[in-house]
Amino acid sequence: MNKRMIMSVRGHVSLFLAVLTLLSSCGFAYGGSSREGNQALLLPPSQEDQTVLTRRLQTAKRDIEAFRIFAENFRSNGDSKALAQLQYPVDDFLKKHVDNLLSQSLQHATLETIRLSAEIMFIKARVFLDLNRGDAARSVVAEMKNQFGSYQKMSVELPGKTTTLDEGIRLLDEELAKSATNDRK
Repeated sequence: MNKRMIMSVRGHVSLFLAVLTLLSSCGFAYGGSSREGNQALLLPPSQEDQTVLTRRLQTAKRDIEAFRIFAENFRSNGDSKALAQLQYPVDDFLKKHVDNLLSQSLQHATLETIRLSAEIMFIKARVFLDLNRGDAARSVVAEMKNQFGSYQKMSVELPGKTTTLDEGIRLLDEELAKSATNDRK
């Protein structure tokens, strides 16, 4: 009976030590040693991570474009009830998915992720315009000017055409001025 108990304790201790060794090696692999100051977290993203981020941005662009099309159709048909009902899903989608994705893309910026981020922000501003939310659209345009100032001549794919980012921002500014004029009437 004592032999069984000793063997059982020995097995538990061996298992405990194996798990402890595995966990400590995972800690060094993912977090670095204490002397490195978590250098592993500061390494540039791998090519695979960039590809995943690019795919996620492309998907978000298609999804937000679908919201824009719905909002544009509801607005052109004068369906204010449908526009009001679209507000919450759009805000929820932007807050939970798009805004987080945009901040990730700026942290791991490549020319492709910057281009996609600018296109998404353009569509986001257009969605806000179609939802009659000029203040939110102005905020997005101001953010675009701030974040993409040095990329103004970059070619972007906007709904319906390919143009430069500065031309897209100019179009948004014109639409905002038009909506402000219409709101005053």
